[in-house]
Amino acid sequence: MNNALAIVSEIYKNNHYIKVIEQLQKDFNLCGLDIELDEFIVPEDLIKVIYHQIHHLLATNFEGYLQLIYRIDIKEQKVVIQGETIEQIAQKSTYQILQREYQKVKLKEKYS
Repeated sequence: MNNALAIVSEIYKNNHYIKVIEQLQKDFNLCGLDIELDEFIVPEDLIKVIYHQIHHLLATNFEGYLQLIYRIDIKEQKVVIQGETIEQIAQKSTYQILQREYQKVKLKEKYS
């Protein structure tokens, strides 16, 4: 989870935290996933919420997990690795989701 904390720290430092939270909320909701995030959530809790949501999807609704990964635009091979545990995949996915959402926010800012 250190990688996820590092990317969230960068997001926060560069004043994109609220926009990333909004983008996460949007993409999760578009996939029919009920996730409650607000602008006051601390970075460690943000990571935990995403991790637990991903872990739950991996354990109970793999198709929902894939739908979310496609919606956020993450290559499946970056997050689904044969022989890894659900915990390991959830950790990688959490990092990849945060990283991709941050990229989206920066691109929107740059080209808006």
